[in-house]
Amino acid sequence: MHSLALHEQQLHGTPEFPAAYYYVDCGHPRYQMPFHWHNEWELLHILKGNFQLHMDDDEYLAQAGDVLLVNSGMLHGGTPINCTYECLVFDLQGLFRGLELAKKDLRPFYRQVLIPYRFFPATVQPKLCQMAEECLCAFRTGQCQELELLGFLCRFFACIRKEGWYIQAPDSKLTPTNRIRQIKSVLEHIETHYSDPLRLETLARIASMNPKYFCRIFRSVTGRAPMDYVNFYRVERAAYLLINSSLPVTTVGLECGFTEASYFTKVFQKYKNTTPRQYRALNES
Repeated sequence: MHSLALHEQQLHGTPEFPAAYYYVDCGHPRYQMPFHWHNEWELLHILKGNFQLHMDDDEYLAQAGDVLLVNSGMLHGGTPINCTYECLVFDLQGLFRGLELAKKDLRPFYRQVLIPYRFFPATVQPKLCQMAEECLCAFRTGQCQELELLGFLCRFFACIRKEGWYIQAPDSKLTPTNRIRQIKSVLEHIETHYSDPLRLETLARIASMNPKYFCRIFRSVTGRAPMDYVNFYRVERAAYLLINSSLPVTTVGLECGFTEASYFTKVFQKYKNTTPRQYRALNES
């Protein structure tokens, strides 16, 4: 959550307890969620407002009380809409490494033989969402986090198995589709080269698609046109630097691929509804 890397490899939690909790509101530097993936699972709980989340080929609009579950390695990103949300990033296998009895029932999930549903609306699965709320409350208050999480995950996945809220992976192995792999390659290129000039034709070539088809596939996965996503990512990177560095605003724009200060201000204002200077001032107070 704190890194802009598309394939996050940072440690969430500790080796002994590989799980970390994040509370995200409009003041958080990573309020917007650029597309990324990581080896851990991620559980999101919407506290207020709405969250539009893309996961691989699917899109979900979650509201207060709903829970979303992101599987290991899944490409995901989204847009909060007047939203406050919390998320728990955890290594399912690592948490139960020494608990053989629990591992027996959890193993099909972390080996991705059974694929849980991704979206649990509070109006449809209230019991499961209430379980998530109680677990995350322990992280908010700092009380019995380890016990709450281990107990919650056992009950959570037991409920999924009991209710049949999963699908069977083909050939006992879930592999990304070709187009998800191709889009991941493009997103990695954007992450590495966002400060350089980027052209639609270059991105389409990386995906091994013609530009017209690439635009359609990229939008179906991310919800944005390719060059719109490039500008979105550049603005997110600029917002991070404005808060976490003392670089002049003009230099931040140049570092993030905007060769003209006026264009940087225009694009930044489009995505953040404020100018770069105002954004920095607001987050310094």
